[in-house]
Amino acid sequence: MDEVDVQTLRNCLVISYSGFLLMGIGGMLFVPLLLIIAYPHEVVYAYSFVIPGLLALIGGFVLWRLFRVDPALASLGRPQALILVGVFWVVACIFGATPFIIGFILSPLDGLFEAVSGWTTTGLTMVSVATCPNIFLFWRSLMQFVGGAGLAVLMLTAIIGPKSGIASVYSAEARTERLLPAIRHTARMILKIYLLYLFIGIGLLHVAGMPLFDSINHSMCALATGGFSTRAGSIGSYQSLEIEIVTMVLMLLGSLSFAFHYLLLSGKLGKATKDIELKVMYASIIIFLPIVTYGLVYGFYHSPLQGFRHALFNVISALTGTGYTTASPESISQFGHLVLFSLVVLMSMGGSTGSTSGGIKRYRIGVMAKSIFWEIKTRLLPESAVIGRTAWYTGEKETITPDLFMEVSIFVFAYITLYIAGIIVFLLNGYSVMGALFEYASAMGTVGLSTGITGPGMPVSCKVMEIIGMILGRLELWAVLILMATPFEWMVSRGR
Repeated sequence: MDEVDVQTLRNCLVISYSGFLLMGIGGMLFVPLLLIIAYPHEVVYAYSFVIPGLLALIGGFVLWRLFRVDPALASLGRPQALILVGVFWVVACIFGATPFIIGFILSPLDGLFEAVSGWTTTGLTMVSVATCPNIFLFWRSLMQFVGGAGLAVLMLTAIIGPKSGIASVYSAEARTERLLPAIRHTARMILKIYLLYLFIGIGLLHVAGMPLFDSINHSMCALATGGFSTRAGSIGSYQSLEIEIVTMVLMLLGSLSFAFHYLLLSGKLGKATKDIELKVMYASIIIFLPIVTYGLVYGFYHSPLQGFRHALFNVISALTGTGYTTASPESISQFGHLVLFSLVVLMSMGGSTGSTSGGIKRYRIGVMAKSIFWEIKTRLLPESAVIGRTAWYTGEKETITPDLFMEVSIFVFAYITLYIAGIIVFLLNGYSVMGALFEYASAMGTVGLSTGITGPGMPVSCKVMEIIGMILGRLELWAVLILMATPFEWMVSRGR
């Protein structure tokens, strides 16, 4: 078989698998209809999900069957995998926005914003939660739950056989963890872990006093480190310490890599606790919790116990990239610059690599911190001193090479550069420096905390910039750039 035939077969695979994923999105769109059993008056919104659901199912089935080929003849390569992931995210966001638009809940741009915020597990919202029908609130949460672990791609990975080259799709979705030797088994294990935590979270939140509907939504979004809430005041609406504790545990679990969860559930506690990302997490809490507590006690709550309680929750929410809060956006805007800047730093740091969080990621922060520490030791100790440059990561000891440090540094520099570009857009629209810093850090970190700037009345340019930031934060910078360049590279190669 010549090279042209192989390329044609690979392109057919991309279209076929795109159809498969589109059918998955179509099936998702019918899930919210189950709520009509509990809320029969919302049957009037059924068409908002049935129409796009049928279109996705029928269109996906046609693509899947018409372009279906034997993957043994030509497996997916890295370029095709990136295109497939890109197609999925574009289609998912469009179909995710459709119910809001058809149901006259949001405008087209705001609907797209809501869908991107959902799939990227950001949590910034254009919806008025107090007046929004439950069926749409659940749809937001479902998008976050599925988007959090990249469940659509995981399902494709878990179902399709090993000869398909689907491992390229798995890694193209910004996944690096290998819990088991086979990618297929790894995907299935991640699904099991994710669902196990989901049902435990629903049970604990309900026992803690949260209504069942709210428990389901908050458990899905907390594990996805998403932050969409069914209450206008987020978790603070419940005024319950028990609910806050359960939510904090779920947020922390969602921000840790699935490799860590696998080690933990396998009884390998020693390896799990040595992980560089775990150390960065609790070091960040130890450093920033006193700072935020001080700022809240002396600038807002005026009660040490109350200040500590709110500081702990919001620090964990920002660090895990979740976005749940115990205070309204209006209250957050009055926290003071010390607290707001601390939260900006935490939101930018992000969660673990391979988790549901966005941001720079703890692994990169850990590599940079250790490299700087080793460099200082090198200059202080005698030349004969031997300094071990290793760190525990996903259960294995990894050598931190100069090339790895350089790669991480370039990524952090690029991330900060794009972050500054977003801030400039907000400043040009008349927002304050702190407001711009906070809001765009929340978007790029896929967090969802807000000082009240993000909303339907926000300028179009800021909405578009936040959409870009959310996508960059979720899929990661290099993956997005390579994804954008791949079609052009393919066209150039075809033209030769």
